[in-house]
Amino acid sequence: MSNDPKQLSPIAADLSQMQIALSLPCARCGYELRELAADGDCPECSEPIRLTIIEVIDPSSRRMKPIHNPKIVGNYLTAVVLFFFLAVMSAVLAMLSKSPNSLPVPDFVHTTPANSLVWVSSFLSIVAIVCLAPIMKMCKISELVGCRKGIVLTFFGLCFWAISMSAISFVLLLGSTKSTTVTMLLDTCVPAIAAGVVFTGFKNLVPRLGQRSRAFRQAQGSRQRMNDLLAALAVVIVGRTMLGASLPDSNLSLLGLIIMVMSISLIVIGLGYMVRNTIWIRNALITPPPALLKLLRRIN
Repeated sequence: MSNDPKQLSPIAADLSQMQIALSLPCARCGYELRELAADGDCPECSEPIRLTIIEVIDPSSRRMKPIHNPKIVGNYLTAVVLFFFLAVMSAVLAMLSKSPNSLPVPDFVHTTPANSLVWVSSFLSIVAIVCLAPIMKMCKISELVGCRKGIVLTFFGLCFWAISMSAISFVLLLGSTKSTTVTMLLDTCVPAIAAGVVFTGFKNLVPRLGQRSRAFRQAQGSRQRMNDLLAALAVVIVGRTMLGASLPDSNLSLLGLIIMVMSISLIVIGLGYMVRNTIWIRNALITPPPALLKLLRRIN
């Protein structure tokens, strides 16, 4: 049996002469660890302090090139996704206000003017475009060059959405057309295409910036994937086609209605997850993880 003293791991050996220099709450209990030895344990819950250090620092994001004005990028990216989410919600409420009484829809939705909800949706998409403008101005900066495709697609998709909502208001809700084909084209197909362009833009923009957030990288289960939303949009069009091609009280019409409701619900929930994902990215851009050299200092 060897009589050699216990060997410290390289990490523990490096931390043995260091202490916490910045404010650092314990990862388990939240106890303030500032000024404590880096190789010790939390006085409150006995969690090794080195585990909190490993969780707080993010070497992957530190190796990336810093973004110019990260607060602008983080705030406006979240605002774009949030306002588009609200625009979609307004459009869905407008659709529900015209839904049959057989659907379990609250009374206030039926009594709300659909035309007003459609214009609110158009206005919110314009607000999203305004929020996207500062990011578009930064496309020429080297660290955002890879995001240019996503930004451009998002811009055109939002413009297309605002135009489609205006067309619904002027053509459908004011009774300018009685054609079933035109009605289906304007109330479902055109908005679905516009949303698909926006989702494709998000697909090329959000994951690239999300690499700077550890929470986004590690959230494999709760990270919203744009391919799922694009597939749901295709299913919405299928359900609307079944509704338009069948009699009002037929089984095919009921099946199409169920497909539409389920698909639209998945899209709304997915956009809610997307808002949460962009909040993670915003937090990582505004308050990046500290560098290890700043977090620790040598014990005097």
